[in-house]
Formats: sequence, C-alpha cells, structure tokens
Amino acid sequence: MTSALAFGQVTEGRTSTGLRYLERKSDSDTLTFFFHGLGLDATDYLGYLSHTDTHGIALNLRGYEPDRSAGIPPVPLASHIRLAASFVEQVSRENAGKEVVLLGFSLGADLILQLAEHWQSGGRGEVPTVRAALLLDPNVNQSTMTISRLFAEADPTDPVSAFKELVNLAPDKDGFRSLCHYLAKVAPKDFGQVRQLSRDMITYWRPDGYDQFGARLHNVTRVAEHVRLVLSASYGEHLSAMRAAMGRHGDADTVSVELTGVDHFDLIDEDRLTSVLAPFTG
Repeated sequence: MTSALAFGQVTEGRTSTGLRYLERKSDSDTLTFFFHGLGLDATDYLGYLSHTDTHGIALNLRGYEPDRSAGIPPVPLASHIRLAASFVEQVSRENAGKEVVLLGFSLGADLILQLAEHWQSGGRGEVPTVRAALLLDPNVNQSTMTISRLFAEADPTDPVSAFKELVNLAPDKDGFRSLCHYLAKVAPKDFGQVRQLSRDMITYWRPDGYDQFGARLHNVTRVAEHVRLVLSASYGEHLSAMRAAMGRHGDADTVSVELTGVDHFDLIDEDRLTSVLAPFTG
C-alpha cells in the first residue's frame, strides 16, 4: 500500500487491487474502518479523520472514487465484498496489536452485514478480531431502500429524472438541503456503478419482513464483541419489529440500539461520529 495525497494529517493510499482509501495514522490502541453509503465515498469521513487522535481508515468502494467518474465496468456486489474483506484482513494483520472497529453508514452498514456473512461462511483470509461493529441506518428490507429502488430503476445513461424524483420526496426544507447535498456528491460519479450496486442490494433484501435483518445482524454478533445500531428518526416505525427479530435470534440483550431524532444523513456528521465512536476508541 502506498500513500500519495495529504489532507493535513490524513493521507490517501492505494492498494495493489486499486482500492483507494483515506487514512489518519496514530499509535492508538484501536483501528477503525469506515464504509460509505450508496454513491458516496471516503471523503464523507474526512472531517472526523482530520480531528480524531485515533487510527482510522475510510475505504472507497471500487469505482466510487470522488475524482474519477468512469473507466471501469460496473462492479458487482460480490466483488465489493471480496475486496473489502481482503482489505480489512490485510490492514488488521499489519496492525496486529490494535483492536478493530467497523463503522458503516446506510449501504456501508449493509456491507458490514455482508462482511460478517463472508467471514462466517469460511471466506478466504483470516477473520479479524473485531472489538465493535457500529451500523448506522442499515437496511431491514426493501421498505427502507427508497434511494436504492429509485436508482436501480433509473436510466443508466440519464439518471436526472431519478434525481429529480428523489428531491421531490423531501419532507421539508432541511430534508431538501440534505438530498441536494447528497446528489451533488452522487451526480459526478459513474452512475453505472451506482445503478449496479443498487440493483444488487435490492436483490439482497427481500421486499418485506424483518427476520432477514435479525439473521444477518446475528452474524455480526458472532464476529464482533460489541454491536451497536444507531438509527435516524425515520426508523421509529421499524424499531419494534427490528427488536422482535433480534430477540428471535437471541440478540435482544447483546445488541445496543439508539434511536436518534436526526435525519438519515446527519448520522455521519462529525460530532455524531465522535459521540458514536467514543465508547470504543477512547
């Protein structure tokens, strides 16, 4: 792995497989891996990484680099899982004395569910010892996949109508501002990549029901010492069913859950991330 660009104390690196990442190196006892949401990238965590005094790495999924809009064929979900798992395993080995923390937002939280499945199914590589897995607004079924459903059905060569439809779903001025900020990051990217991952994720989640979520979260409890869900206000309607599904898999008392009053995208605000990570990286 090599480092190239620098953002204060944060450097950009690239792996031999072409994955790029942002890293804030530190001699802290923990090493935190950050996974971004659909159409987003590692720079969503740049503010946190620039101000933390702990070791953190934010990964760009292949094809989602903020300064490259095209150039490779759409990457399927299975390849993203394989590449991300290999990356976590390798970096964990290189930092063997550090406790690993995984944090994922939205699709990035789903990625943690799938990494746990990968490791539980005997995927190649050495399973890292994970101190904590923090999932911010993971999906539970297709009812929580508004953006993914829109993008999965969009014209891959002209997604503007899907972007407009998404903005029209804003419930208020703050929601409109959040969605515009989100689309400003998505629009420059290769939409073929975004659409491919959206379609794969729709396939991964069944249309309704919560037991699929409970089963997948249980896999995370088998690889992580602590598991915590942090949910935006809109998840209030799902919380009871989520807890019931967790209970059926024996996780009612082993997974901590925080239902916040904030918007979906506010979960990756720098101050919110600091609060969420404090118990595990302090």
